[in-house]
Amino acid sequence: MELLKEIEDRPDQGLLERCQDGDTDAFDELVNRYKNRVYNVAYRFLGNHEDAQDVAQEVFIRAYKGIQKFKGAAKVSTWLHSITGNLAKNRIRDSRRKGRDQGTSIEALVERSVHEPFADHGPTPDEAAQKGELDEVLQRCLGELPEHYRMAFVLRTFDGLSYEEIADAMDCPPGTVKSRLNQARTLLRDRLKELALI
Repeated sequence: MELLKEIEDRPDQGLLERCQDGDTDAFDELVNRYKNRVYNVAYRFLGNHEDAQDVAQEVFIRAYKGIQKFKGAAKVSTWLHSITGNLAKNRIRDSRRKGRDQGTSIEALVERSVHEPFADHGPTPDEAAQKGELDEVLQRCLGELPEHYRMAFVLRTFDGLSYEEIADAMDCPPGTVKSRLNQARTLLRDRLKELALI
């Protein structure tokens, strides 16, 4: 298993070295490799497509400017998630200062909303509408979570990171990550019960 993980990480290491040597094509490749993951994390954290797009763009601008300082101690994906989390938190704080309504950002519905596949023939209009409403509620509930619970939950649930990877991205011990995830799940479960969805 460790060997497989090491092999998976090697392409990023080579790509990183090329980026640090000034190869702009390599940086474009890095962006293409991670743009969807970065956007999805930003969207699940912020609950707003426009804000998520802005944050995702800023993540790669920051990454480009900071690529020379990145030593590769963490995986490239962890580094990008860390930048994404910090920028998303800043976006929320700025929105609150401006008195802007913060859209929304949630879990126990994840299985039904995000991971539950439709039948092979595709969704019926009713199924598609129901899934859309469910996703909206999920996002709204996520938005109610404190930021540090939300980020841990989003990175684990929607991006599939390990506890150690989340700990690196959030700069905290893995035990703290587990605690935050448990608390996030409890808060979400309670909120979904209030809404009579579970």
